[in-house]
Order: sequence, then structure tokens, then C-alpha cells
Amino acid sequence: MDARWTLIVTVAAITVAYSLRKRRTLPLPPGPRGLPIVGNILDLPATNNWLHFAKLGEVWGEIVSLTVLGQTMIIVNSLEIAEDLLETHGANFSERPVMPMAGELMGFNNVLPLVQYGDRVKQERKLFHQFFGNSASIISQFGPLLTSEVHKFLQNVLDEREDVLKLVERMTGAITLRIAYGYTIDRDSEQDAFLEMFNTSATNFSRAIAPGTFLVDIIPALRVWPEWLPGGGFHITAKEWSSQIHRTVDTSYEYVKEQMAAGNIEPSFTARLLEEESHEEYLIKWAAFAIQGGGAETGAAQLKGFFRAMSLYPEVQATAQREIDTIVGTDRLPDISDRERLPYVNALCKEVLRHHVSAPTGIFELVSIPHRAREDFIYKPGEGTTPMLIPKDSLVISNIWKMTHDPARYANPMVFDPARFLETNGKAAELDPASISFGFGRRICPGKLLADKILFLTCSAILSAFNISKARENGIIIEPPLGQTTGISSHPLSFKCVVEPRNDQAAALIRSG
Repeated sequence: MDARWTLIVTVAAITVAYSLRKRRTLPLPPGPRGLPIVGNILDLPATNNWLHFAKLGEVWGEIVSLTVLGQTMIIVNSLEIAEDLLETHGANFSERPVMPMAGELMGFNNVLPLVQYGDRVKQERKLFHQFFGNSASIISQFGPLLTSEVHKFLQNVLDEREDVLKLVERMTGAITLRIAYGYTIDRDSEQDAFLEMFNTSATNFSRAIAPGTFLVDIIPALRVWPEWLPGGGFHITAKEWSSQIHRTVDTSYEYVKEQMAAGNIEPSFTARLLEEESHEEYLIKWAAFAIQGGGAETGAAQLKGFFRAMSLYPEVQATAQREIDTIVGTDRLPDISDRERLPYVNALCKEVLRHHVSAPTGIFELVSIPHRAREDFIYKPGEGTTPMLIPKDSLVISNIWKMTHDPARYANPMVFDPARFLETNGKAAELDPASISFGFGRRICPGKLLADKILFLTCSAILSAFNISKARENGIIIEPPLGQTTGISSHPLSFKCVVEPRNDQAAALIRSG
């Protein structure tokens, strides 16, 4: 028996050694040398990692590798490389990282961004595409809804100008709740209980995936560590947060069923799928949750970026307002049908998308989650270059911020300049950032067309009715900070601005609804 086990162990060791040797005949993409055991852990700053990744790219090239505690990370700073890996070879790069705390223990592996690629992902994305996969469908289904919520937002801004950015979050939450569930927020309540459920789920998810927060994400084997032993307290937290997300999913789903039974239902994603009676309850529940959970956060982040940009660039604001006054007039607000006749305002919305990136290290399926390699992949940068190995289970992180601020593609990228997207005097327009900001390949954001419509409707309406300027305290102008937060959705750093009606006519127009 001992001899047989010795032979088995020897053969296994030789096989593993050969496999490792075979894999290492090709180098990883270049990158900084790591420390023993922990690897490049110091090359993963807790904040602004997109800026650090861009600096690494300046030294090591457009594709960089880092290894942290045995996990290989591939940082892509180039649009061309991102398209090659994630679109051309998307079959190999559409998996998700395994997240023990957020995914397996909390239950977020039921939500599309964390679902491993396969039939479930294909089914859910097909539902999204059928529901809002083209512009005409979005306008016909959601045009009145979007207009209604934007007008409510304008009225709230007129009444509560001190907390405009909080109102932005409320509006995007209201829009996504109506689209997903046909639920309308009570305008008179300061905190809507339904919306707060989703906000709590988003907060818990963000806390769960923050690097280094839970040891089980670093040592997955701890999943079986008993909660009653020292260090097992994460199980208690996971149970509480898991209960909260499942309660949110179930409550919102049951709300739609109750409204349908009572004959009092607003058209929504959930209601339509229930009426079709051809989809699993599980799929409907979690798909609807993904619409609200991701769309509200990223939409709010972009619109906050708009308010900050307008306070910093009054000349851009004035140019857009002149175009609206000339084309639309002052007796109504702009709508989707005006978009083609408002080229500067349309360009301004593109610049909002480029200038403030709501998911600077990649927006895929509504939130910022890396791709994962299904198998070893040999990447060939070009003729005459050495092929590189991207090992199986590597995390592929697209530095969207770098791609949208690349001076080789965007002139003076740190400046907010809508004119870059207008063809003038023989100068071609710069690349539409929508081809970058919503991700790549099989994990591209399925709600990008809807997000685009919300951005235009809100920005054009605000510009038509209000002036945005920097805040003052004791007569001193307060400059808005230029940075942004780190998380599943990146918002501008906290800032204040002043939002006032352009004139009495604008105020009356808003109040009239």
C-alpha cells in the first residue's frame, strides 16, 4: 500500500511540476516586482486605483500584470487591447471573480453582475434586450415615465435647492423603481421605505466587496469556519445582509403581484414578465433587482458629475442654454424629439459621460466588477513581440478612466469641452465615449440606451430652467474638489453648488408641471 501511494504522489508531483513549467514558458504581461508571499499588494491602493493603474501603464505598457496573494490581475489601459480580449475573445473573458462574502454567503451571486457566464446570463440579458434594447422601444415605453420623474425632480429642486445632489439620487431611484416594479415614490415622504430597502442592499454590497474587509475573501477556505469560534463573526454579518437582500427581492416582487391582482398596475419590467407566464420566478425577481440596484447608482453618479461640471464651466452652460433657447424656446422644456436639433447639448451629455466616469475600472452589467479568464490565454501584442500568458482565473480589469482620459484620443482630456464631439472646420469629432464607458463584449451594460436617454432628458431640462454656479460661504467662493470616490459606483467627491431658476418664467414653467 505504501509503495502504491508513493508512486501516486510522485506521479502527481511530476504532473503538477510539468504543468507549471509548461505554463511558465511564456511570461506574464510586464509589471512591477512584488514582495514575497503578498506579491504586489502595495500596488493596489485603497482609493483612486484607476490613477495608479494609469501610472503603472506609463512605466510598463498598456497591459500590466500584478499578483496579489497568488491572484493574477491583468490591468488593461488600452481601448484596443480591451476590445481584443473582451470582445474578440469574449468567450474566454466573460466569467466573474468568485466572491465568498458578497457572492456565496450574502447571496449576491444571484444578481447578474456576479453570475458566472452561461445559460442564466444569456436568458437574463435576452430579457433586458427585449425590454429596452433599442431607442424606439425605450421612448415608446418609458418616454412619459421619464418626463414625469424629471419634471418632479425640477419641482423638488425649485423647492429644496439646498440639497440638490440628494434629490438626484432620489430621482434616479424613482425612475428605476417605476421601470422595474411600477412603484411610485411617495413625493411627500422624506425617506421612502421601498427605496431605502434597495439603498441598504447597495450599501451592504459595497461594504462586502471592499478589498480586505473580510478575511474569507482572502482565504476562501474560511467559509466553513464555525461562527462560534473566534474570527467567525463574519457569518453573522453575512446572514443579516443575506436576509436583507432576499427580503428586498421578495417584497418588491410580491408588491407587483398584489398590484396586478388588484387591477391597479403600472406597466413595468416585472409586470410584463409575469403577464407572459413563461419565465421562472427566480429569474424575474433577480433581473428586476439588477435594474434598480445598478441603474440608480450609476445614473446618480453621472448627474452629479454634470452639476459639478456646470459649476466649473459656466461658459459651457451658457452655450448650451443659448442653443436650447433658440431651438426649443422658453415656453416648454426639451424632450427626446429635440435631441437631433440640439447638437451642442447632445455633445455636452457625451462629455459628462467621458469627463466623470461612474465606474472608472470598468462598468459591466450595471456595476464595476472585473472579468475573469476561463482558461489560459496567449496574448500576442503584435508582430515581433513576445507572446504573453494570461493565466486561467486571472482577473481582467479595464481602466475605463484611462481610456476616456487618454490624450492620444481626447485633446486636453482633463478639460470639460463638449465641442470635442462636434465636427467643425474639417476637424473630425472625437470618439463617442459610449463605446468605452459601458463596458465591452458579453458583459456590456444592458441598460446603456436607457441610461443615455435619462442623461439627456435631465441635463437638457436643468439647463433650460436653471443656472448652476459655485457655492459661496461668507462671500468666499467654494471650489468643488475634482476627485471622485472609490466603490461599485464612483461619485464626485462631496461638493456644494447653487441652483437657481433662470428667471420668473422658468420658475412658473416648472411649477405648472
